[in-house]
Amino acid sequence: MAAAGLGGDLAVATAAFVGTNVDNLLVTTAMVAGAPVERAHRIAAGQVAGFLVIVAASAAAAVVLFEFSMAAVGLLGLVPLAIGLRGLWGLRSRGELDGGSEPETEPVLRPRAGRGRGRARAADRAVGRSFTAAALVTIAAGGDNLAVYIPLFRVGGATNVAAIAGVFVVGEAAVTAAVLWGGRHPRARTVMGRVGHVAVPILLCVVGVVVMAQAGTFGWL
Repeated sequence: MAAAGLGGDLAVATAAFVGTNVDNLLVTTAMVAGAPVERAHRIAAGQVAGFLVIVAASAAAAVVLFEFSMAAVGLLGLVPLAIGLRGLWGLRSRGELDGGSEPETEPVLRPRAGRGRGRARAADRAVGRSFTAAALVTIAAGGDNLAVYIPLFRVGGATNVAAIAGVFVVGEAAVTAAVLWGGRHPRARTVMGRVGHVAVPILLCVVGVVVMAQAGTFGWL
């Protein structure tokens, strides 16, 4: 019976991990694909760090029998929403959303290198090409994870909890590998190189709104 119970916990933990990490996989892969190749591991590491924070918070809440208000947790959706809106605003201010045309009154002798650096900085802000951005987005998109993971950690018994943690470790390793493979795939990078500076901020905005809608935050405000 104990073995059957452990097997059931493993199956539930696997289903819970898959069901709550599809959005993180898609968003982080898009961030990697839209960033320079040398930043891929930094972004993937940020995703891992964000997931570890979620798991630690869930385990701690399970130990002290603390219950999160999902409507309040949904406020985390403001993080990807803010990052996305900031990125779109930065692109808008540089004319990227209007075809990137330059004013006719621009000085002819303006250094092109400076323009290139400015465009790169705008793309950086829009796509969120950093460890911190990836971690924050992962944590923010993981509000629903808390509602699922806390009951799992309350199943009782060190063996069960260790097995669930093992599932999460294996699952996160698989997600990280998938993120790096998908984000560095030539076809994905080609597409994101063309539209990523706009697509990723929009995707982040969508994630933020969905997180708050699913948590019932809009009705709570």
